Amino acid sequence: MTDTSLWSLHGTRVLLTGAAGTVGRSAAAALTAAGAEVLGVDRNEQPLKDLQEAGSLADFVTGDLADPKFCEEAALHWPEVDVLINNVGAGCSKTLADTGDDVLDAMLDTNLRPAARLCRLLAPRMGRRGHGKIINVSTVLALHPVPTVAAYSASKAALIGFTRSIALEYAPRHVQANVLAPGYLEGPKNADYFASEVGRAFTKRFMPHGSVGRADALDGPLIFLSSRMSDHVTGHVLVVDGGYSIW
Repeated sequence: MTDTSLWSLHGTRVLLTGAAGTVGRSAAAALTAAGAEVLGVDRNEQPLKDLQEAGSLADFVTGDLADPKFCEEAALHWPEVDVLINNVGAGCSKTLADTGDDVLDAMLDTNLRPAARLCRLLAPRMGRRGHGKIINVSTVLALHPVPTVAAYSASKAALIGFTRSIALEYAPRHVQANVLAPGYLEGPKNADYFASEVGRAFTKRFMPHGSVGRADALDGPLIFLSSRMSDHVTGHVLVVDGGYSIW
């Protein structure tokens, strides 16, 4: 008989940032279906209300995680969470000549600092309870970049280094910290590109199974990293890219 407790999230409280985005909405529903209570965090209120009405969120808070004060508010809304998923993020494509300090700061303010702040606020509490899981969502482009994404790749690579360091620090307190590194996924931000002739050629050349990932491609990996299945996994970078980085 299958031990469903390995993957069940019943009794698990999850704080999920970026919950209103394409990946976040799918993840909220999947985590809830696995039994978790999910606190959604995002700048956009209406999608969070819709998720709560659909039963995919137990609660939500709205604000900008680039604001340190809001990070504190979000962390205090549920003082004790079992799983922290830092999914908020943004990308940009600029040549090196156009990558000024303002661009670097913007990428760090979105892709690194909110995750670092929430980890700083919540990891010690997990450590005192003797259990917890942190999942920081990076990108395969932190490991296998393309031209014109230097600032984005740098900020997401920094998130990997940050995560591996805190994984070592908190391992003695039975807190696991891991990275999810997705590849290209379906979504409104890149729909036009992948529908274009250039995008179709890119997909044909670099996607081994001929398509980018679906919006729900991260649901299973997130449940794995949130559940008992990953109790002996920490400091790991789980790439979910459909084979893109094999090339």
